[in-house]
Amino acid sequence: MTYGEERAKTYLVTALPKPLSWTDSSIPIQVVKRPQQLEFSGVFRGHELTRKNRRLSSGLAPLDALIDGGIPRGRISEITGRAGSGKTSIAASFASFATRRGEVAAWLDASGSFDPESMAAAGVELRRMLWASTKRGDLRSSLLKGRPEGLGVRSIVKAAELVLEAGGFGLVVVDFGEAARTLAHASALRIARAAERSGAAVIAIAPWRMCGTFAALSIAASRAETSFSRLAPGSPVIFDGLAVDAMVARNKMGGTGRHVRVRALVDPVSIPILSDSHPQVRISANG
Repeated sequence: MTYGEERAKTYLVTALPKPLSWTDSSIPIQVVKRPQQLEFSGVFRGHELTRKNRRLSSGLAPLDALIDGGIPRGRISEITGRAGSGKTSIAASFASFATRRGEVAAWLDASGSFDPESMAAAGVELRRMLWASTKRGDLRSSLLKGRPEGLGVRSIVKAAELVLEAGGFGLVVVDFGEAARTLAHASALRIARAAERSGAAVIAIAPWRMCGTFAALSIAASRAETSFSRLAPGSPVIFDGLAVDAMVARNKMGGTGRHVRVRALVDPVSIPILSDSHPQVRISANG
């Protein structure tokens, strides 16, 4: 044994408390209970800071019935699906309900597809909506380099943390875009902890599941039907809306596998009154 090892061993022995005396067994052992400290990571140790029954409604009765009244607050919910599946429309319904009831929402956009006019048409009050966008080029270039989590993904994860830590938001939507990769374990954990601390409902939008076991709810969206119409035979085709199938792919509260169909319709526009000889023609296309 070297001098350094002997010295370290001496320090270790002197730092340890003196052993208890086992000679007198008549002395009762007193157990002192320390007050439990409430930590932001308590949900991951079995102690939840937000109640499961605190939910944010979508305003769509069939969808709310599917997910027991809405998405849970203080948790991550995922809405997955391909481009055109209707996942953004479903997320917009939650944003509409939140802002119309006076809450403030945030929409963090890594895809560059956020359209204020479409959000307003969906019923979102834009004056209660914070919109932040990351550079799409950074996301693409980092993915081409083969990184499991690109610069654009890290940027939007950091943005989500900052918004949630600021507080005051009832809903935070994180749109990871169509080229997103699954989040690293540490990144998903940070968002889940921030959501738990703030009590805000968090929605992650992506082609596939992003947050793994840290998501309390995952809804898979798929386009079931697309509707078009013509004002008269031979006239241009007008998009009317689409029907979306929503299925519960994961639900920590139960109900996995249930599904429902909701319809997203375009607001009707003023059209001239058509005669009986030229009725309006509706066309449906299965997607």
